[in-house]
Amino acid sequence: MSIILQGENISFQYQKREVLHHLSFSIEKGTYTSIIGPNGSGKTTLFNILSGFFPHIKGTVRIEGKDLKKFTIEERSQRIAMINQGATVQFPFTCLETVLMGAHPYMSRFQTVNKSLLYKAKSLMEKTDTYQFAGRNITSLSGGEMQRVLISRALMQKPQILLLDEAMSELDVSSKFTIENVLKQSIKEEGLTILAIHHDLSLAYRFSDTLIALKGGEIVDAGCPHTVCNEDFFKDVFHVKAQIYPHTGFIIQEEC
Repeated sequence: MSIILQGENISFQYQKREVLHHLSFSIEKGTYTSIIGPNGSGKTTLFNILSGFFPHIKGTVRIEGKDLKKFTIEERSQRIAMINQGATVQFPFTCLETVLMGAHPYMSRFQTVNKSLLYKAKSLMEKTDTYQFAGRNITSLSGGEMQRVLISRALMQKPQILLLDEAMSELDVSSKFTIENVLKQSIKEEGLTILAIHHDLSLAYRFSDTLIALKGGEIVDAGCPHTVCNEDFFKDVFHVKAQIYPHTGFIIQEEC
């Protein structure tokens, strides 16, 4: 597989407090990578850097070998989509209108929505079980319903890289599996690359090709979930005891 995203010696600080320390990593195209770690470890800060929201950093982010800073906003939006933790829509657009907004990076200023875009939006909403909300104002939805619509909008954007910052935190168990399967299908059929911040470690373990664990602003472990998630890992990174069931999962037993 080819490398689509690279971080080279990334460091970042808020005022005088350094929150990321010399991070280097490579992400292969068409894979699902989960970023895990305790609160305050720098996960969301890293995502803001990868999306270009924090441009003034030490180090370099590259997409297919090109420095992220050299992309225009339009070029960046055609390559990266991001759903932030707790993302909401404040204006009363319909859910269908919201999903169609994902196509804006590819539309000219006065271009109107055509049948092809409508078909694509409908297809995505059916996959994410949100087409039933197509005519409703998005502000009327529950948190979990809105998250599914926003994921549909992100996929409508046709990004090369999708960044999900706890984007499924409000979904019920069934909906989480539905969305994860939709995302895995996009990886398989369209070569989408996904980086997801997860506090649900079971979800990260089940669906990820690779885990990257952050602690104190540093990468402390990375690799296949079945290799990374061992008893020492849970103890050192999360300060908990865990019972490991190889290639099946784990049970968090208690704080240590």
